[in-house]
Amino acid sequence: MVAERVAPAIGDAAQDGWRRPSLALEQRAGIELAELLSNPVYYGLGVPRGDGRRVLLIPGFMGSDSYLSILSGWLRRSGYRPAQSGISFNAGSLRWLLGNVERRCEDLAIKDGGRITVIGHSLGGVFARVMAVSRPDLVEDVVTLGSPLVGNPRRAAHPMVQALGDALIMGDRAEEERALADLSRPLPEDVRLTSIYSRQDAIVDYRSCLDADPRAQCFEVRGTHVGLAWNASVYRILGRALAQ
Repeated sequence: MVAERVAPAIGDAAQDGWRRPSLALEQRAGIELAELLSNPVYYGLGVPRGDGRRVLLIPGFMGSDSYLSILSGWLRRSGYRPAQSGISFNAGSLRWLLGNVERRCEDLAIKDGGRITVIGHSLGGVFARVMAVSRPDLVEDVVTLGSPLVGNPRRAAHPMVQALGDALIMGDRAEEERALADLSRPLPEDVRLTSIYSRQDAIVDYRSCLDADPRAQCFEVRGTHVGLAWNASVYRILGRALAQ
């Protein structure tokens, strides 16, 4: 379903009657993975065949490429060429992390002779949108899964995740703001953005996933934040979005 656009009120969970779900409910991500593995969409049924394009996957905060292997395998079976980001632990200096992502995008674009598609989960989606603005010569399409794209990503996160970010994101706040400055800039006209989110997300305030760009397509699914990487509804949307 295409999300109805709303004015984000990040940091004020009560303004529109929404309450952040309990963090304990994120344990349901394992159930979502089991449901995906038994769903026909996982085996490519009803999914448009891909055109062989390169798709870079970027993990979320404190994540690595390994947990995106399920999505990577599905993309390969669907006719795309997935690539890992090379991130073994998504934490540390944002400037350094973004520099590594940019170099990875450059390598893939040079090898393939054209711009690439980037799918990012959570903080990985933030990186993907920054790349789309700062290096539109490398990135053609961006798909974000539960990514806080409006305002400061920290404000959209669960307080426990904010505390972890304070401990694990190196560098001062001014450096962080400079690294993420492109997040608030409009996308180039020839770059597409698809934002997929869930109101059951206990990690990221879903409203921060909306209104990231006037031309962005926003899709709502049901499920956990962690499970967005393994959600059958997400895969159906991806199949349609990548085929456009």
